[in-house]
Amino acid sequence: MDIKNLETIHKKLEGYNCKLLAVVKNQKIEDIKKVIDFGINDLAENRLEELNMHVEEFPKQSFHFIAPIQSRKLPQILKNCNGIHSIYRKKELDIISDKYQGEDLFIQINIDNDKNKSGLIEEDLEKFMNYSKKINLIPSGIMCIPNVESDRKKIFSKMQNININLKNNFKGYGGQLSMGMSDDYEIALDYGATIVRIGSKIFK
Repeated sequence: MDIKNLETIHKKLEGYNCKLLAVVKNQKIEDIKKVIDFGINDLAENRLEELNMHVEEFPKQSFHFIAPIQSRKLPQILKNCNGIHSIYRKKELDIISDKYQGEDLFIQINIDNDKNKSGLIEEDLEKFMNYSKKINLIPSGIMCIPNVESDRKKIFSKMQNININLKNNFKGYGGQLSMGMSDDYEIALDYGATIVRIGSKIFK
C-alpha cells in the first residue's frame, strides 16, 4: 500500500470534519497495522470471521460492521463492534435491544430501490423509526450503498434530505450520515457525509 493515498484522504476529510472507516476486508495484517500506525482508529468489516481475527490482533481499535447481517451472528458482531451500519429489519432491532451497550446503529437505506441490495426503502423508514423509538433504540444515523449506475449527486442529495427530515422529526436521532466509498467519497462530502467507508483507495 502507498501511505500517500491515506495522507491525501485524511487531509481531505479533516476539512469536512468527517470520520474515515478503513475497510480492511482481505487486507494483510501488516498493511492494516500501517493504517493504524498512521492514526486511523476505526476499521470497517464485512465478514464476521475476519472481524473476530482482527479484534484479537488489534484489541484497541474501534470496529464497525458494514455488511448485511445474519441474525444468528448479530450477538457476536455486537460483542466486537462499536458500530453497525447495515440495520434494516425489526428482528435485528429486537436482538440488539436485549444486548445493547451504546453501540452506534445505522439504518441502511436502499436508496435506489434496488432489488439486489439490502436495506429499507424510504417509504418504510418512518414506521421503522417509530418502532425503534418504541423500544428505546434510536439510531445514530443512516447509511447507503448506491447502485454503480446511479447519479451520485442525486443519490447523496436525497440521503442528505432524508437525514435532515429525521433530525427534525425524531428527538434523540443522532443525525450521522454514513455514505461514500473509494470512488465517490469526495461527492458524498459535499452532501453532508459524516462518515465515509474507504478500502481500495487506501490499500491499492
